[in-house]
Amino acid sequence: MKNSKIVPSVCIIGRPNVGKSSLFNALMGERRAVVVEQSGTTRDRVETIIRVEGRSIKLVDTGGYDSSHSDKIYLEVKDQIYGAMEEASVILMVTDAKSGIQPFDEEIASILRTFSKPVIVAVNKADNEKMKDGITEFYKLGFGEPRPISCLHRRGLRKLNKIIAGAISDLPDQEKYLKKDNEEKRIKIAIVGRPNVGKSSLVNNLLKRNRVIVSDIPGTTRDSIDTHFSYEGSEYILIDTAGIRHKRKVKNAVDVYSIMRSKESIKRADVVMLLLDAAEGITKDDMGILDIIEENGKACLIMVNKWDCAEDIEDVSVEEYRKHLGYAANRLNKFPITFISAKTGKNVLSSFLQAEILNASLDLSVSTGFLNRIFKKNDPSDIALPKGKRSPNFLYIVQSSKRPVEFKFFVNEPGNVIPVHLSFIENRLRENLPLLGVPINIMIKRSKKEKK
Repeated sequence: MKNSKIVPSVCIIGRPNVGKSSLFNALMGERRAVVVEQSGTTRDRVETIIRVEGRSIKLVDTGGYDSSHSDKIYLEVKDQIYGAMEEASVILMVTDAKSGIQPFDEEIASILRTFSKPVIVAVNKADNEKMKDGITEFYKLGFGEPRPISCLHRRGLRKLNKIIAGAISDLPDQEKYLKKDNEEKRIKIAIVGRPNVGKSSLVNNLLKRNRVIVSDIPGTTRDSIDTHFSYEGSEYILIDTAGIRHKRKVKNAVDVYSIMRSKESIKRADVVMLLLDAAEGITKDDMGILDIIEENGKACLIMVNKWDCAEDIEDVSVEEYRKHLGYAANRLNKFPITFISAKTGKNVLSSFLQAEILNASLDLSVSTGFLNRIFKKNDPSDIALPKGKRSPNFLYIVQSSKRPVEFKFFVNEPGNVIPVHLSFIENRLRENLPLLGVPINIMIKRSKKEKK
């Protein structure tokens, strides 16, 4: 597996709390990175593809550089920053107009000189003309003219875009970057689950490098992180997300924003990989995440992680465990289930074949004639109802949409349709169509036609 090389990379670097994520969001045009008034909020790299002056670029946000910390998390943050700088085509160093040049700014500048790459100094929080005029000290960093911006008031961003485009134009072989990146052809895969089930470990194993920070501390990943890559001729966007936990377990604003981003990631994904912990089985929080996936009509692959170290179930076979999941929650029978180890890589790559199949299922198009032949043999009108309840006439069915997959069944009396009818219809559709892992939405509509 290798990273996609279609577009140049512009990496945002800076010490904590200078506004890197705010600039990332401003350049991208939407809120994707978590932005709160708390130092060190961004830990992993966050990537997205944007268009700047007619060119596609990969914009990369990084954690705040702070060499005073020596704990494991901050050391891994530093590794992520160095990795991003090594891969970058252009580096965007963000500083703070209000606080001026700080020791960490000088330390970062010293490191950047060793990379011999184009560096643009963006001086954030230049919120007025007085602040804008006072940024001359940033010439001392040695990267030419500092560029005053204000993410809060959106000042200087248009000019900064042009400067970024100019730096890309000066890159060797820059012509290859003029080709528009067709993101629509990429399969977007979101990896979701409760905190600490192994989402980041799975991403790192898939990419064969430490793309995101892995830690046994729950909540390490706070942003939804996009990685663009290719594998065996197919293009993907892999989205690692923060753990989704029940609202009663949410402790602070960062958790709230992170969970919001995770839900947004599900909405923009094509396929969702839901990770379960093999030792814990299916939990109420897992079912809540599955609710979000189904509500958004996304194809889903359920991945039972940590299968290699689930000591309590070592005598249980895969098939027995699969049946156990089905007994615990009958809904799980509608989804493909695979057993993996994100740590060792067992069965990880095969998940991409399943993701391809699931993505193709979202584009399923079924003729009205075929659908109605299914229900000619299996008429929902024949279902026995409780005493006093009159059965509606189910007249005909059509497919009304793809992505999400939706069908409309026309009946004479919609008010007489009960949940058992909907379950019957869904089961017959799944028996006759390749829709394993794909939520089905069934709409009941009134028709004035009578059954012949």
